Amino acid sequence: MKSELLCPKCNIRMDFIAEAENSSDGNKVVRYFYRCPACGTRINDEIINIKKENESIIIKISQQLF
Repeated sequence: MKSELLCPKCNIRMDFIAEAENSSDGNKVVRYFYRCPACGTRINDEIINIKKENESIIIKISQQLF
């Protein structure tokens, strides 16, 4: 479980959110981020790219440092 993070602008606890989308080339992208419910400030946490290639699946994880 992710730790609690306070918004740098208004000092309110931020929500931890995940969203997934299919890209135009058939890959899947999953993004994890924190968002402030009061002001909408967003801080990226992690991006996961999932790509199907022939008989394999390639998973690339990019962690954002904030």
